[in-house]
Amino acid sequence: MKQLLQASDRMPRDRLAELVSAASYGSVLVLAALSVIGVSEVALGHGAELVAGVGLATWLAHIFAELLGGHARHPEPLRRSEVMRALVDGSPILASTVLPATVLLLGRLDVLTDNTARIVAVLVAVLQLFAIGAFVARVAPAPPAASWTFAVATAGIGVAVVALTALLGH
Repeated sequence: MKQLLQASDRMPRDRLAELVSAASYGSVLVLAALSVIGVSEVALGHGAELVAGVGLATWLAHIFAELLGGHARHPEPLRRSEVMRALVDGSPILASTVLPATVLLLGRLDVLTDNTARIVAVLVAVLQLFAIGAFVARVAPAPPAASWTFAVATAGIGVAVVALTALLGH
């Protein structure tokens, strides 16, 4: 965590904001995907595939949107550096899927029971949101109590968004 904070100190704020946005967006989408995965989908391996697929599709959509938006701002042809930046800026979306998908895969491989894998994957995704909130609280310094409140609120808002998504989808 210390290295991450040191690296973030050297990073421009707008760039850091892009990475934090992508990480939080990816984690919320993972939670949304997990809300529709049943125990039988875990057993068949479809849960891990769905989470990974949501991450990949969202990452590709992010790249597409970033490049279109960039081209609208600056109408000259895209440069390789702009494409690379879009790829990196969206990478936290992909990264947010790795742990939950791996946990679901452990269910598929019978290392964990299917129900346990599903529950642990949800907990991992919520903890990711909490960690993002804690990171932002550290980057934008506040009193310790406020930092913890911010981290918990970040995870809570993410869970609320997923609950709303699940309610509207069912």
